Amino acid sequence: MPDDIEIILNGLKMKIPPNTSIAQLIFLMNENDSQIIVELNRQFLFPQKYSSTIISEGDNIELINPDFGG
Repeated sequence: MPDDIEIILNGLKMKIPPNTSIAQLIFLMNENDSQIIVELNRQFLFPQKYSSTIISEGDNIELINPDFGG
């Protein structure tokens, strides 16, 4: 079984299983906000790509919960 890969998630180093998709990462992090915004290596990622985008060693990912309202 391959070793975990290291990524940076919201500025913190962490290890995740290889071949993890963005959608799986969102689930693993218990992010339940359906409006969550994802940046992958400083690029906006469209929600329809969350399931098909596989995370690679060293990727920098930001999970952003928008706070709408006032």
